[in-house]
Amino acid sequence: MEIGLEKGYPLYLTTGVVARHCGVSKVTVLRWIEKGNLVAFRLPGGQNRIHRDDFYAFAEKHKIPLRGGQA
Repeated sequence: MEIGLEKGYPLYLTTGVVARHCGVSKVTVLRWIEKGNLVAFRLPGGQNRIHRDDFYAFAEKHKIPLRGGQA
């Protein structure tokens, strides 16, 4: 799947990056995480990070068309 998140882009994505690629708000991404639909981990400061492969799997499973662009 080539959407602009290949090698050279971060291995871990922010909720903002995921939101931009899915065309949704950060709040929507946080809801996906809270419901357990999207795997993420929390940094000590409270920010969430999503592994790039988990994001790809989530988008494919839910048939979310991804927008290109820079991560």
